[in-house]
Amino acid sequence: MVLKDKPAAPWLIELYTPQTSAPIKLRIEDRLTVGRVVQGDATKRPDVDLTSYDAEGMGVSRQHIAIMPEGERLSVLDLQSNNGTFLNGVRLKPNEPHRLVNHDQLILGKLRLDISIVISPVHGGDIHKQPSLQLQDQMQSGKGQLVLVVHNDPDVAGILASVIEKAGYATKVSHEVVGAIRSYNQRRPAAVLVDMNLPDMSGLEFCRYVRRDVLQNAMPVIVTHTNDKPVDAAEVMQAGVDILLNKPISARELRHVVSSLISQHESGKSGMYTKHLVGTAPLTAVPPETRKNAAVLFVAGYSDSPIVLTIQNAVSFGRAAGTGSLKSHIDLTRYEAANAGVSRMHMQLHFKDGKLWVEDCDSVNGTFIDGEPVKPRVLTPVKNANEVRLGQLRMYIYFLEDPLEQGGKLPGE
Repeated sequence: MVLKDKPAAPWLIELYTPQTSAPIKLRIEDRLTVGRVVQGDATKRPDVDLTSYDAEGMGVSRQHIAIMPEGERLSVLDLQSNNGTFLNGVRLKPNEPHRLVNHDQLILGKLRLDISIVISPVHGGDIHKQPSLQLQDQMQSGKGQLVLVVHNDPDVAGILASVIEKAGYATKVSHEVVGAIRSYNQRRPAAVLVDMNLPDMSGLEFCRYVRRDVLQNAMPVIVTHTNDKPVDAAEVMQAGVDILLNKPISARELRHVVSSLISQHESGKSGMYTKHLVGTAPLTAVPPETRKNAAVLFVAGYSDSPIVLTIQNAVSFGRAAGTGSLKSHIDLTRYEAANAGVSRMHMQLHFKDGKLWVEDCDSVNGTFIDGEPVKPRVLTPVKNANEVRLGQLRMYIYFLEDPLEQGGKLPGE
């Protein structure tokens, strides 16, 4: 069944004022009035109250403007305000709608509001894709396939998930990389939608994690960029991303991209197969015979420099240089380990009986796995995506099970 091409989402915009760095977030499905509240007068209460931004002192009227969707565009209307409304420096005539676009500036009296459009029903920002990738012309409805949505903002994640669900897919939402990797390993999705900017580490690290998966590394990966920081599209493509959508995110375009990529992947016509990533070293560079004892550890706050290990003998972690080969000891000093309470010889990581194990080396401040204390000098098994905490230094450990150990085959064999 071909999907009808119709708007599938509300508008989501953010208003920024010089008084605060936190935006005013507006979900717009119908007309919203913006103004201020006068104590004791309930007759002209606006939908969006700017009182806390010194609206009275700035000359904002009780019902100053209206913001409303009009077909495929978003419009602003001055409601005969006392001190006027200015759009990009031009005073608006009362009761005449004017189109709003991303990065417009509104001034209500003297109160400046910078407009950032995050999600639009139809018109979106720039799109980058792998050169070999060709999208289908028509959007096909999904059949309940799972799409993993990773975004730190619950409002944005909820709207993106709703758009995808209306296209016939199921969704699972995560707000940070660690939770996303756990969800990914619990149930492999048909596609991944991940934002660039996440609280614990870059969304590109999650993309690289997916692309290192020996079983699922051709899975469609879509990245959104929903803030105003510059993004290096070439770096995004090198991380194995199929498509990069810059804000405003178009709901129509998102449905098209998800539908096309999943359909191509399931039909075997996908142009993306990324077992090796340019500019990355971790698991893909590990020989297949040692893949079973390879691990990648991300230190919280230092997502740009993961620790990559192939564990043959025990590997120790701490602040000292170690007593043996440098290859068998990881010095965590550069991660401000002393301030985090990491001992000189804090922990050892073992590979035994086909599993990875943590051993606390009688550390002063303890070793913890997902918040549970580890008994000193006792081997404790560690699972994929566990948080391993040394004192207050948090690390997240990821590793790949070797499919050959279970009689499986690598893709392409």
